[in-house]
Amino acid sequence: MRMYRLVVVGMAGLSLVAGCSGAGTARTQPVAPSAPPKDDGSPSQGGEGGDEHAKALEELKVAPMGWATDRQQSLRLLLPDSANWLRVKFWSTKSLVAFRYGKNHHAVVGGFIVHTPDVNAPGACGKAFEHWAQPWVDAFEVVIAHDPPRAVTWSGKIVDIDSLVATTATLGLHDEYAAAYATYPAWKGACLVLGVAVPAREELDRAKAVRDRFVSDVLPQLQVVVGEEPKELY
Repeated sequence: MRMYRLVVVGMAGLSLVAGCSGAGTARTQPVAPSAPPKDDGSPSQGGEGGDEHAKALEELKVAPMGWATDRQQSLRLLLPDSANWLRVKFWSTKSLVAFRYGKNHHAVVGGFIVHTPDVNAPGACGKAFEHWAQPWVDAFEVVIAHDPPRAVTWSGKIVDIDSLVATTATLGLHDEYAAAYATYPAWKGACLVLGVAVPAREELDRAKAVRDRFVSDVLPQLQVVVGEEPKELY
């Protein structure tokens, strides 16, 4: 599933590559918010742009938030229009949790676990994730344009949030994503990384607006509800 691999890169490229996003922003036409068609859960390569994608992004910008959880019920996170997200698996890499918004992947959320001896050391979780992400960056030609980083207080600790636009180019295919991720010192020796990737498909302004809502309303509100690192990844 090429789309899942590229979405992982969109969240995992992070601060490893400096540069500018490649594709331009198309004109934004007014559309009414609308949830995507019901997801039947079958495998999907992703989708195209057009009205359905634009309407889905508008829905994610304004829809009420609802709680979602992973299969082990180890964490809780808010999602806009939560009823229309489907819990899925990423292709070729394991995650603690993953969701797609619509069968055409109008947005994807993923949670990953990385390890480091002292999760509370400044920057330790971010460095551990960079090490995990490096093979993905090497495998796909990723160029990243960063927004200024943000730090928030989470469970009495400092969590770093990085927002970016990632442009990938591999096998002659070019994809652009608005993405953000946060690194949480969640368990002894283990960090949780939670991110969102929104494919632009000539709707970069809308994709960035959805990403920014996650930065302000979703990532700081994450709840980890178990005291030990979950045992299963999917």
